[in-house]
Amino acid sequence: MNALRFLAFYLGAMLLQWWWNTHFSYWGAAPQFLLVLTLLIASRRGPVPAMFAGFGWGLFLDVSRAELFGASAFLLTGAGYIAGMVRHQIDLRAAGPLAACTALLTLGVLLTHGLVALVFAKSFESFGGLVWVFTPLMNALLAAAGAVLWDLFGGER
Repeated sequence: MNALRFLAFYLGAMLLQWWWNTHFSYWGAAPQFLLVLTLLIASRRGPVPAMFAGFGWGLFLDVSRAELFGASAFLLTGAGYIAGMVRHQIDLRAAGPLAACTALLTLGVLLTHGLVALVFAKSFESFGGLVWVFTPLMNALLAAAGAVLWDLFGGER
């Protein structure tokens, strides 16, 4: 992937995350495109590229929300590392296992974000019941679709 194509992909993902959360987030429930793309990169390229992408996207999320600065960068970097390491035991190139791993890691990111808020902001940040139910499901569906699209358009040639 050349540098210009990667930059367009990287910035386009941030624009998509911002646009979707601004216009289509209901009661806080929305797919987390940047988390899903970090996990997709981890499943295809390994933990190090996913950690770099997740850290950058996490900083974008931290700047866009002026609370718990650094938490999103930490969480997306950690999720990229975990998914990149899990791919050695589970075939995350297939859409089904990637969707299941994405749903579990989404729940883990939500829980860890709440715990980080508990430590640093003195209150567990509970996103509401709908977020805990619908965000992992939306992310899992998005990961499965992303895996298919990656293999069709961005796969190894």
